[in-house]
Amino acid sequence: MPAILYGFLGIWRRYFPTVAALLSLASIIGVACNVAAEEPKHIRITLARSVSAIPLWGIGPFAEKAGFRVEYIPAGTNADMQRNLQSGIELGTLGYQSPAIMAEQNVANVKIIAGEQLGGQNLIMRKGIDVKSWKDLEGKRIGRPPGSYVTILFTLAAKENGVDISKVNLISTTSAGPAELQALKSGDLDGLVLWSPVLDRAVVEGYGYYPPCCDIGKTEKYGAGNQILAANTDFLKDRDLAVRFLKVYSESLDFYVKNPDKAVNLITEYTGVSKDVIAEAWKHGIWDVRADVRTMVNVAKQGPTFGFSKADMSAKVPGYVDMSYLSAATGRPVDQLTRFVD
Repeated sequence: MPAILYGFLGIWRRYFPTVAALLSLASIIGVACNVAAEEPKHIRITLARSVSAIPLWGIGPFAEKAGFRVEYIPAGTNADMQRNLQSGIELGTLGYQSPAIMAEQNVANVKIIAGEQLGGQNLIMRKGIDVKSWKDLEGKRIGRPPGSYVTILFTLAAKENGVDISKVNLISTTSAGPAELQALKSGDLDGLVLWSPVLDRAVVEGYGYYPPCCDIGKTEKYGAGNQILAANTDFLKDRDLAVRFLKVYSESLDFYVKNPDKAVNLITEYTGVSKDVIAEAWKHGIWDVRADVRTMVNVAKQGPTFGFSKADMSAKVPGYVDMSYLSAATGRPVDQLTRFVD
């Protein structure tokens, strides 16, 4: 027995350093795995520095608590954001006409997964130009950026309300803002169709106003749809991750709706626009996780008329919307998340 014991001890002394090294390596690997598991999930979001995007620009603190690290990829147009999403960026915002555009381009790796904002785009008139009904727009000089969604929405709303568009003096402008506001102020324009917060500067400075008769977002067929949240389909493959992020998104949106002062402060910070102007802009937007698919379909039918698509792609639009992730995140049925009216 002693000989056997001594032999075992000899073997143990010989191999102990190797065993200890392996145990140490296993411990290091285990720690590394735990650290990796605790690393925040990196999520890239492509979006504009707009009033509408407050739930995303302000999502940071909520995302961090849920284990996400957000990186912003600023973009100027819906087309830029669509291209970013197609290239692999996880999340981004698009417009209500975007599903029709993607359908015509046969985009297969982007889905609409939530709503973001209604409104935030409208018509204002110069002070002194009395507009009490839609028909009063006939004969007026209205500036608008050709081809933009706000122009499309204005034209559709005017027609729905009996305006003879041929009798409106439509003047092409850029979407930048300063030159357009100067033209409105000087009297070269009677009205201006554009986005917040550009419009709201004219209101705050006292030479523009929103005519109560003529909200371009109040037509039954076309609504006030503005921005929607879209995702790259690779991101959606991890369903639990996508649902978890949409819970965070919903929490962020709800927080800023309930705390408009905090929303105005943050929008002022990331846009560089004065607080008074942002406070006015805030009045003209509605933030909601729902997205009205019927409105997207109705808009898509107008694609050939306005040139954002060559053919009517409305039949394919619903296929670009998947609210099942949002439904899981919010506990609300899909059919309640895809409409604003019965």
